[in-house]
Amino acid sequence: MTDPNYTAMLLVIDRSGSMSTIRDDMVGGLNAMIAEQAKRPGLLTLDVVTFDDVIEWQCSMADATATTISLDPRGMTALFDAIGVSVTEFGRALAALPEHARPETVQVVVVTDGHENSSREYGAGAVRALVSQQQEKYGWDFVFLGANQDAVLTGESLGFAADSSLTYTTDAAAVGAVSANLSRYVSDVRSKSKRGFSAEERRAADGDA
Repeated sequence: MTDPNYTAMLLVIDRSGSMSTIRDDMVGGLNAMIAEQAKRPGLLTLDVVTFDDVIEWQCSMADATATTISLDPRGMTALFDAIGVSVTEFGRALAALPEHARPETVQVVVVTDGHENSSREYGAGAVRALVSQQQEKYGWDFVFLGANQDAVLTGESLGFAADSSLTYTTDAAAVGAVSANLSRYVSDVRSKSKRGFSAEERRAADGDA
């Protein structure tokens, strides 16, 4: 039996060159979300993966109270490879734990500000199959946050549910709204009362609040 008080979160964060315009806002917002979640009841560990056309782990199964994100924007956007590689490796790490030590709640969050343009290992179909498998077989929850695109359409094409995909505008207020909306969403998932992003949250993330 898995641990009902344990949430394992995987953050897959775009650090391609175009993220430079919102780097500080995004880093601040995500770190605020982590800090807020770390205060909630239950164990929370973090895997943080950043990507451009290179995929790198900042931490693995780290204590949320001692984790901060940093971004150094550069390169292209290997979105499909980043999701495919990180989800696969994350799954292997969790599977290696004794069953009683595995998290009952697994949350994956993908953040990007652009479209796929440089993956070599994974295509959209392979990512969709992987995401669907982890949701349907293991009960993982997936969130897709995307700017400069229709994130709902992009997310759906990759297996993410429409109500768990959110389009945001690349300005400080919208990025701040995204982090607050994400923290609310994750809190609901952890308390077993999941609600998708609301119309009000979507307007705020899109700069219409």
